[in-house]
Amino acid sequence: MKTLIVYSTKSGAAKEYAEMLAAKIENSTVCDLDKKMPNIRDFEMIIAGSGIRMGKAYKPFRSFLMDNTGVLLSRKTAFFLCGMTPGESQKDIEKNIPGDLRAAAVCVRKFGGKQPFGKPADQSWMSTEEIEEFAQLVNKTA
Repeated sequence: MKTLIVYSTKSGAAKEYAEMLAAKIENSTVCDLDKKMPNIRDFEMIIAGSGIRMGKAYKPFRSFLMDNTGVLLSRKTAFFLCGMTPGESQKDIEKNIPGDLRAAAVCVRKFGGKQPFGKPADQSWMSTEEIEEFAQLVNKTA
């Protein structure tokens, strides 16, 4: 299944998660929402992710969802958010991903995040188990 993985990031966390997912999902293409995008109609599966700050997903992600709702609803989709507030996961998902898109998605998750202006010593902020579970759910639909 031809899969497009798009992301919006400030700290780089969403990019790292997108690249990890791409390594686990065959025939996937990764794109930064701030750069030139391929035609999303060329893909059977679309995964969109964003970092969040103060409970709000980044504007390119929000615009992508609004501008492409019809296409997204006609494809298999999955969504992820990255943030530093693990206790706010469900609230952040509900606030940033419209209900119709959430309901139609194969998978919706919030992963951990990292500080936007620092370099963590390692990747302990990442949950590789959650990435593996997300990728398995996506691959099951292929």
